[in-house]
Amino acid sequence: MLKKINKKKMIILLLTLFIYIPLVFAITSYNSSDVVVDNTTTRGSIYLQDAIDEIDYACSSNHPKEYMCKSNTPKCIRATTLHTEECTNSYESNYCLGAGYSLNDTITYGNTSIIEGALVTGDAFDCDVNGDGVYDEETERFYFISDYYDTDKKAFNAKVAVLIYYSNTDDGVSSKTNAPYHCNNKNYEGPVRAMQELPTTTQWSNIRLYKEVRQILGTSNGSTTLEGTLPSNFRYSGYSARLLTLQELYHGCFNYKSYNGLSTDASLEECNFLFENTSYAVYNSGTSGSLLETPNSGHSGGSVLHIYAARRNLNSGSAYENKGVRPVIEILKSDIAY
Repeated sequence: MLKKINKKKMIILLLTLFIYIPLVFAITSYNSSDVVVDNTTTRGSIYLQDAIDEIDYACSSNHPKEYMCKSNTPKCIRATTLHTEECTNSYESNYCLGAGYSLNDTITYGNTSIIEGALVTGDAFDCDVNGDGVYDEETERFYFISDYYDTDKKAFNAKVAVLIYYSNTDDGVSSKTNAPYHCNNKNYEGPVRAMQELPTTTQWSNIRLYKEVRQILGTSNGSTTLEGTLPSNFRYSGYSARLLTLQELYHGCFNYKSYNGLSTDASLEECNFLFENTSYAVYNSGTSGSLLETPNSGHSGGSVLHIYAARRNLNSGSAYENKGVRPVIEILKSDIAY
């Protein structure tokens, strides 16, 4: 009889240790307020919307609600140093001089100030977008701009962060060249031509868009322009990034206000990181800004929106005009070390 009791106790003890030891290791291997989640399941997901469902399930099934789920292999980490440029553009009242700099002053882009557990517009991050395990502060620099705006639901998703690249790209590589939004000036068909300059899923293999297929919205948050109906199924097929939307720009750079009308005088000086590697600092740099995904609904002639370095503002022009293409990536906040 005694042997039977000891055997049962031994089984109970072994089961207890089997459950308890891995749990203690998971909690103590990170901050006391966090729980590390092995995100191998999310790595198998093609899109972030699938990964969110998987992470939500893992958190709710395995950990107390008061703990915050975080990835143990973050895609992005906070930058320790910031990018700088010299103000050498001597065009008075415009570009960096118009922003209050003097010739040869140093311009610093983004923030390094850390508010633990919070993201602030302009926070600089280095993101391992190509999956080589390196967070390259020179070529993988991004800036947090806002929460993700779901153009289908017309609502922000607080689980996904939108970060914008430090440079425009040409065939997915950092460049100061330009491309049109649409070669035939059809602003109602989406950024068909501009999209081709974005990094592909092969070049930036460690990240994916939240949705590959999305609704294109105009400045009125509607689905039409004066020229036609905007696509409800625009595809960024094969690309790991997209263009920034007007809604995200306003949310991040205009004190989290909702967009209620286009103003070409809307100053973006508080978000000067949008002007890095443009004519803002160096006049003959080759590019004057970057395109938004958003067409200008109320203007005729195939008008689309762009960030304009000369006036440091939001502006609009024809879809066939050459402008910079600046990638935006979408990262689960649980995959960011902040």
